[in-house]
Order: sequence, then C-alpha cells, then structure tokens
Amino acid sequence: MSKAVARRSRSINVYRQVVWQVLVCVLLWLGSNQASAEPLKILFVGDSITAGGNRARDESSYRLPLQTLVATTGVAVDYVGTRDEGLHADAKWPAGFDPHHEAYYGATTAFVRDQLREHIDRFAPPDIALIHLGTNDRGSSSDFIEPLEQIIDLLRSRNPRVVVLVGHLNVHDWAAPWRRLRVNRMVSRMSSSTSPVVAVNHFEDWVEDPRRVGTDTWDWIHPNPRGQSQMALTWFAALRPYLREVHGPI
Repeated sequence: MSKAVARRSRSINVYRQVVWQVLVCVLLWLGSNQASAEPLKILFVGDSITAGGNRARDESSYRLPLQTLVATTGVAVDYVGTRDEGLHADAKWPAGFDPHHEAYYGATTAFVRDQLREHIDRFAPPDIALIHLGTNDRGSSSDFIEPLEQIIDLLRSRNPRVVVLVGHLNVHDWAAPWRRLRVNRMVSRMSSSTSPVVAVNHFEDWVEDPRRVGTDTWDWIHPNPRGQSQMALTWFAALRPYLREVHGPI
C-alpha cells in the first residue's frame, strides 16, 4: 500500500470516528429531551369534595379550575388514577378535562386507604399527590391520622421521591383547631428532604354557611363554583413550587 493510500485510509477512519461520536451525542441529546418531556404525574386522593360529578348542580370539583391553572405554566401533566367518574356516571366533564383521580364519594380516610392499596399498581407512580380527606371521619370513633400516614407510605412505595400535599379541611366546627394541630404534627413528622409533605390551609377565608352572601358551599360541605375556584387557587399556590422543582423554572 502506498503512503498516499495509507494516509487516505487513516483520514477516512478518523472521519468515521468523528461522525460516530457526533451521532452518539445527538442521540443522547434527543434521549435527554424526550425524558424531560415526560409528563409530570399528579394524583388526586380524596372523597366527594375531590370526586365531584353531581349531575344536579355544578360540582366539577376543584380539579377543573386547578387543571386550568396548571396548564398556564406550560408544564406537561398527566393526571393519574383508576377512576374517571364522580357521584353520577352520566355527569359530564368539560372538553379537555383529565378526569382521572382516586377519590370516593362519602368515603372515610381508612376506606380510601384500602382502595388505594388495592389499585396503586394500576396507574403510573405519581410525582405529586394532593390529598383531601377527613370530612367523613368527623364524629367517627375511628382515627384519620393513621390511615393518612399509611396513604403517604403507599405513595412512597411507588415513588420514594413523591411530593405530598395534604389539604386541611375547609370546615370551622368546634374540633377544627385540634384536627389542624394533629395534621400539622403528622406533616412535620412525615416530611423529608427527598419526599416533602406539605399542609395546605383550605380553611382560610372559607365561608361554609350556604345562607351567607359569598358562601363557598352548596350545603356546608360541598364547594360551589366559588369554593371550587378558591380551593384551586390555594392548591396551586402550594403546588407551583414543585412544578418548578421537577421541570425547571416556569
């Protein structure tokens, strides 16, 4: 082989190596961008206040205005869960609304824990979970703190880095201060740097009496459109920092 041919052969090999390295870099870049575009998984856990779906009145629940607020950030989100109905199966959701959730009308915290334990492997591991439970535990002899803790443990079994937002009840009965104190203690005990647990104060500025002007409820408990929007804004204020943390600045 002549020297010229040898030099040309070496040049071709170098060229091939450079092209291959560039191709590998491009593929890695495309892969990382596809990974970053993976939708954020959000799970709603709750009772009727979360489920909504009452055909007799506008009870879409806070999930509808909250999804609208989240959409304004530009973050891709997939709302997960095994359920896509509320109280009435024929209640209609607006176009573009993602109906998935894990909420049960009239359910206690322990009942929802048991359902979640049964269903948790049937949907993608959530990155963020919003829990609003305890309304149907009022007046009951059963404790709602322990099943709340167990729900958080179940979520962490699927994703050890899950962010959990725990909503305080939007009621002002005689037991409310003690209940809020216990939830705050639970949140402080369960929260960690890798899996934050945050209390969300839905009771602030909440008007539960349906007879009053500016009421937030239909019937002392279930939010009317005004209450649904107020809950959505309160959830969004707590949720937004974690949208930024998972997907970068928004």
